[in-house]
Amino acid sequence: MRADRVRLIVVIAVIFAAFLALLWPSKGQTYKGLAAIFQRIPLGLDIKGGARLEYRVDVEQGVENPSEVVDNVWTVLRNRLDAAGYTEATVRKAFRENNSFIVIEIPAATDTTKAEKLLGSTGVMYFGQVLEETQVDPQTDPTLKDLARVKRAEWLPAREGKIWYLVRQEIMLVKDLKLISPQIVTASPVPETRAGRFGYKVTFELASKDAEMFKKITQQLVVPEGSIGSAAAREKRLAIVLDNVVQFAGYVISVIPDGKAEITGNFSIEEARQLAAILRSGALPVRLEKVSAGWVAPLLGSDIVRTSLLAGIVGLIIVFIYMIVFYGIQGVIADIALLYNTFLLLGVLAATRSILTLPGIAGIVFTIGTTVDGNIIIAERIKEELKAGKSVKAAIAAGFGRSFITLFDANLTTIIAGLALYYFGTGTVKGFATTLIIGVVGSFFVNIVLSRLLTDAFSSLLRKPVVETKGAQQ
Repeated sequence: MRADRVRLIVVIAVIFAAFLALLWPSKGQTYKGLAAIFQRIPLGLDIKGGARLEYRVDVEQGVENPSEVVDNVWTVLRNRLDAAGYTEATVRKAFRENNSFIVIEIPAATDTTKAEKLLGSTGVMYFGQVLEETQVDPQTDPTLKDLARVKRAEWLPAREGKIWYLVRQEIMLVKDLKLISPQIVTASPVPETRAGRFGYKVTFELASKDAEMFKKITQQLVVPEGSIGSAAAREKRLAIVLDNVVQFAGYVISVIPDGKAEITGNFSIEEARQLAAILRSGALPVRLEKVSAGWVAPLLGSDIVRTSLLAGIVGLIIVFIYMIVFYGIQGVIADIALLYNTFLLLGVLAATRSILTLPGIAGIVFTIGTTVDGNIIIAERIKEELKAGKSVKAAIAAGFGRSFITLFDANLTTIIAGLALYYFGTGTVKGFATTLIIGVVGSFFVNIVLSRLLTDAFSSLLRKPVVETKGAQQ
């Protein structure tokens, strides 16, 4: 009885959390009736529409393999979207008029400005040298323009937009001493801990192939801590430039030999996360030129949610009837488990903000089969134990015990396949894999925990099968 009480508490807590995530009030309700169940689940481009961005890939003439450059751009943008949780976004390559283009469609992103921020920077990242700074717009001052030409540098705005820095890519005019599009292995936001500093900073680590060049750069720019602020030191500051915007400009007070460094600047948590995501996903190897930005209508029509719900309900009713007709009380238990797992899956999708597309809905339907299969296996095992002459309680315990390893193996192999799809797939394939994995884990939970709880509760309604025996011949 104590085990059943524990199962009851766990079952109630889990479904309560699922309903809380699913039905928590959200801003700007767009669905009514049954469709409101999807209110807190982000919908994919094929259901809800989204933002469409098109960029021309500015590949320099003379590049040996331009198609490889375009492939690298595609990979970086795909990684950035996936890192931001937009696994259902589509990124495709297009070619016309001897130019290469990248077309990006992001579901549920109605504001193209926000959509561009999701991608992060579309420009090239590099480490440079700060030579001078000003609060005057260099475009309006001929003297500052002349200074840029003399120094072989360019004026770039700071992240805040109030200061302009004179930045040169080639450090100290040493030939080939520059680091453009570095490969960053890890990057993460970290709270500031030093006195007088607030907000967050971003720590990062360069790949070994770039760490040596970064070491040489810091050797050239390092200044004694006591000379910080002097005229000579101000011309030896390190700049991290992203999309022609200076994200960081500061002093190097020691040589960095291992490629591990940090960007400080009193970032907010969102700014730090965005910068870290861009660093993690890699810098673009070339510059992108925006060609168009706009809104794309849902590909499947606005009624897809209601239609999908109706189809799912009809399927559930058919399965309910079948299970009750052939399995009696154990069929009722299977039906309850099926409903439980469906709401549990939707709740997890809402809580994790996983984007739902039509392939994702297919994954939900697939979990209906896995849930029913598990209950059928358990029901048949219990029947076998009853036929063997065991009591109802003993048959239930043995049936669940002997079904556990079978269900565990079957669900584990499905989860492994789902993980492979998620890891190697992109876009809608990941959407299907997500709902598949969540649904299978939920199916195993309801088979082993919920079904056992209900079977014990209704054990008095289980009947031992009648064993026919031949009478003695007269």
